[in-house]
Amino acid sequence: MLSLSLQSWTHHRRHSISLDVISTKPKNQPPTMAITSKVPYNRLDQLNQLPPKPIILRIVLPLIVAFFVLFCLFGYFSPTTSVVYVHQHNEYLVQYLNDSDLRQELRSLLDCKSVDSGYRIETRGNFWVLRNFIAPRRPRPVECYETITYTTHGDYRFLENVIPLLERWQGPLSVAVYAPGEEFDRTIRALRELLYCSRQSYLVEEFASVHLYFDFDRMPPKAIKHYQNLIQQKLACPNTTNSFLTENSTEPTPQNNAAHSSSSSRSSNHTYPVNVGRNIARDAAQTHFVLASDIELYPNPGFIDMFLRMVAHPVYRSTLDRPGVYVLPIFEVTDVSPVPEDKVELLGMLRRGEAIKFHEKICSSCHTVPSYRDWLRVVKVDQTMDILVTAKREGEFGRWEPIYVGTKKDPQYEERLCWEGKFDKMTQGYLMCVLEYDFHILDNGFLVHRPGIKTVSEAARPELELKQRNFVENVIFPELIGLYGQKEKCQM
Repeated sequence: MLSLSLQSWTHHRRHSISLDVISTKPKNQPPTMAITSKVPYNRLDQLNQLPPKPIILRIVLPLIVAFFVLFCLFGYFSPTTSVVYVHQHNEYLVQYLNDSDLRQELRSLLDCKSVDSGYRIETRGNFWVLRNFIAPRRPRPVECYETITYTTHGDYRFLENVIPLLERWQGPLSVAVYAPGEEFDRTIRALRELLYCSRQSYLVEEFASVHLYFDFDRMPPKAIKHYQNLIQQKLACPNTTNSFLTENSTEPTPQNNAAHSSSSSRSSNHTYPVNVGRNIARDAAQTHFVLASDIELYPNPGFIDMFLRMVAHPVYRSTLDRPGVYVLPIFEVTDVSPVPEDKVELLGMLRRGEAIKFHEKICSSCHTVPSYRDWLRVVKVDQTMDILVTAKREGEFGRWEPIYVGTKKDPQYEERLCWEGKFDKMTQGYLMCVLEYDFHILDNGFLVHRPGIKTVSEAARPELELKQRNFVENVIFPELIGLYGQKEKCQM
């Protein structure tokens, strides 16, 4: 041990002496800066002796720099690639972390009344309505304040959209199915397949309320009691070749034909009463909030929870104090593309040309939301929702046809208008403008149409469009002016 300590001391002392010797300078030694200051001049002399840069470097380097600058400018001005990731910590994630607390807050805030979900027969204009012909089989009734109902419409050809819609929505669905007498049996068959022949049929049983409606002069071929018993009987499920649900994708649809019904009904000049279905489905909803939409438009998953947490937050409670709705931008994707699961995926598809704004090739301004470029630049990383901007349906948005979360108190759709003639939502939009509705654009909610992009030729129905347009301008518009007044900024 003594020998080891002595060696350590000797080693330490040797280094100490070496440092002392190095750090000791003669008194007449010039300053260090005077010595090192000669180095730059020597290097300059050496640099002056270097050969000039090769010509390829003098050309290529500026080109690389110019390309980089152009790339940055393109990225800055491109709306589909310029994305701002919002990292803020939202208070309502913590404030209403407990779902029970959130429900209690919404119950107090909305002060709504729950609606009966029982079956009953009603009349509406020239139609019979079988309300809640199929009702959800839930362990307990839905309270009006605790969720949102997706309300929609269609005929039996569109029922194949119910399950993919519910897979994303995961909440109450109210669908009005148009079933004139000659199509009533097919409608019942399609509903039985929906209830008993899919692995996801439990979604229909848990969430779907189905209401049937038909014209007074197009009654079902058999008594309604017969169909009520039939709908309760399990079906020997067909293969895909014989399935009503799968064969419907090849039959005429509202998106591809001038009429919405079968060949027999088209030959008798019947049209599809789209707004009757919209109003039936919305009126039958059991919740305060409703998302009145089309059956082929699929929402982004998680929408319900994000929306309810947003409106319960003190920042947004004031939006409930005056007429207003909450708007979701709408998109289309190519027929070979999947429906995006979230906004990040949607923005990537827009950038690659796999998605476009809804009806961009038909009427781009009809579905472009205010501050659309800003909407594209916002992505939430914490699964929350905020209002991006609040706008009015006026000016450049005077013919805007938004789809939104609202309530059953909002103006109804004009039931004298049919789907084939278009302009079927314009009267409601005009009323909302006259009544000074606010349109709140949601920054983390969207709808995507079932894959397939519609073209102008597919949507054109000039004779029916002209007839309905004249009816709106010459009959309905004067009626609305007499009832609600007129405002210069509001357009039909």
